Amino acid sequence: MSATEIKPEPTFVQAKPFAVDLVPGKNQPFCDGSHKAAKLFKPKKLRVDEAKTYYICGCKWTHNEEGFCDGTHCKEEGLRKYNEFLLKSNNKLKTDLEAAERKQRVANVVAALSTALIVVGISVRYFDLMKK
Repeated sequence: MSATEIKPEPTFVQAKPFAVDLVPGKNQPFCDGSHKAAKLFKPKKLRVDEAKTYYICGCKWTHNEEGFCDGTHCKEEGLRKYNEFLLKSNNKLKTDLEAAERKQRVANVVAALSTALIVVGISVRYFDLMKK
């Protein structure tokens, strides 16, 4: 990677590892292909020597070259990243909630205006009928 390229920061997924049963010589189905469009990184291939339960890093901040959990999520660095993740998630939820509340207010105004127009229409029709 050149000095002008920016290495993307990993996306925090969860504050604990994924327990996964792996088998040697078999392709491990974890890649969802979401990295292909952005072309920011290549996924790591997991190779294991024996069939057993392995613990794959869930916080994405492991220092293990192969991507296995090294406990970073329990250390200060991992906890800091987890807190950052929670703050970003909370801010996004707040923004989404505010947008939904704005849409609901608009919908309420539209509903009230529609109701008022219906009432006016019925009143006009009633008074027209009364004049006859």
